[in-house]
Amino acid sequence: MSLPPWTQNMAKKQTGVSNTTNTRENLLKLAARTFGDSGYSGTTMRAIADQAGIEAASIYYHFPSKERLVEEVMEQGANRILFHLNEQVEALQPGATAEQRFRAAVLGQMLGLVLHGDFALANSRLLGQLPDQVRERQVQRREQHQMRWNKLLEDLRAEGRIRADVDIPLARIFILGSINSVQTWFNPSRGSIEKVADEMCNLFFNGAAPPASRHLSDTKA
Repeated sequence: MSLPPWTQNMAKKQTGVSNTTNTRENLLKLAARTFGDSGYSGTTMRAIADQAGIEAASIYYHFPSKERLVEEVMEQGANRILFHLNEQVEALQPGATAEQRFRAAVLGQMLGLVLHGDFALANSRLLGQLPDQVRERQVQRREQHQMRWNKLLEDLRAEGRIRADVDIPLARIFILGSINSVQTWFNPSRGSIEKVADEMCNLFFNGAAPPASRHLSDTKA
């Protein structure tokens, strides 16, 4: 039995929307990889269209300009990382300690970086190459992210998990630098991302020196 004409038309419309969404997502993935490899000035809309197997003019149906495309790549990179960070933190039980929230945030950001490597790499490499207005918006976004990590560290200090004299911005640079490097060296055959995140947090809280050495260093200080 054939479907009524109105259902056939609806199915065609839904298929069209699905194809458009898939094409757009594919273009974003290709753009993230190309921007990350070649930089902003070294990337052309034609090159991305060629990789996607579409006419050069067709890419402008999805993105009106290279500036808009790179901004979308930057936003996608930040949002995908933030999604995983939020997911890990929000999965904690009510009343979670500052350390538990910190550990969850470390794991979440690392997961986002590993799962969305091309977006994350473009996001980290392109900031200084962006057009002025796009760069300004991304700087504001990055500052908000830094403030969130400052708060995580301040909560640790309030609960006595880090020293009162710790420089919060410097501690943030230290931990984010360690986390963000994961996309360049993580190898799942050598251990899970959960294990790596846990060990990184242990190093942050306990240091690398054995307990006796830490006690001797504290005495000398």
